[in-house]
Amino acid sequence: MFCRTESLSIVENGKRPHITVVGDLILDRYLIGDATKLNPEQPGVVIRVDKEEDRLGGAAAVAMIAAGLGARVTLAGVVGRDEAGDRLRRLIDAHGIEPHLWIGDRPTTWKQRIVARGQLRPDRCDREVTMPISDLAARFLSEVPLGDMLLVSDYGKGICTSRLLQTLGDRARAASSPILVDPARGRDWSDYGQVTLIKANRIEALGIAGQETRPLAMARRLADEHRCSVVVTYGGHGMVVAEREGETWYFPAKATDVRDVCGAGDTVLVALGLALLDGNSLQASVRLAISAAAHQVAQLGTVGVNHSMGCTLFPVLALVDDNA
Repeated sequence: MFCRTESLSIVENGKRPHITVVGDLILDRYLIGDATKLNPEQPGVVIRVDKEEDRLGGAAAVAMIAAGLGARVTLAGVVGRDEAGDRLRRLIDAHGIEPHLWIGDRPTTWKQRIVARGQLRPDRCDREVTMPISDLAARFLSEVPLGDMLLVSDYGKGICTSRLLQTLGDRARAASSPILVDPARGRDWSDYGQVTLIKANRIEALGIAGQETRPLAMARRLADEHRCSVVVTYGGHGMVVAEREGETWYFPAKATDVRDVCGAGDTVLVALGLALLDGNSLQASVRLAISAAAHQVAQLGTVGVNHSMGCTLFPVLALVDDNA
């Protein structure tokens, strides 16, 4: 059994970790209302919008989750000189995240979803530019203050260029700071250099492995090829984990009433990072991450965790049994 004091040590015993997050910043926008009637123009319904809500997404969501769990967080990314960029910066500030932002003419990435009667509708509107950022922007981002750990959140929007990854990776390795990566779908993992751990979902991992194989065997092969620990998430089916030069395990998911899978991967990345940084084994860290993901998917959208809510993820995770 993980005891409460062990799980909470990152925020209660003065060892507040400093996490650096770099990646694609996204503004998640929600239109919230009720379906009031059938659409007379085409098959579907008319949604009467009662509320609009903006939340941090992408690497900004990773930073928000880490800050909510008590970490000091520095966030590096790109926003545009537009309304979405202004809103994103205000939200970053509201969550107590230290910004290291390149502000330019590139439009801010946003995603808009519709929620009707508490249920997420299947349609989504995206605005994004995926071309690589300029060398000047990459150089600026590479100078971000480095903390105790580097989290790379690559959504494939052009922020995580090879130049940026190489420079940040060299700095982190020189400082002996662990590097955890959530890779973009279809990107060669060798682009990330020598890292501590890669956390990928099944589709991302399969794209690198090149063929459908047994989950444990695939994770083991990826860990051996890329010389790092690998965690592959399988949604409601759990996770498979391969230690670098170590063992390979399967962990079942926790039974959960799933409302929305948005943010589950971000939550897993943060929970893994903070648990490892706090001295937990990879096995224990994965168990914590599974409970964190279960907490997240029961919510609608990616939610930050703060003390005013009466809890943080780590008190929830403190009750996880090693034998569960």
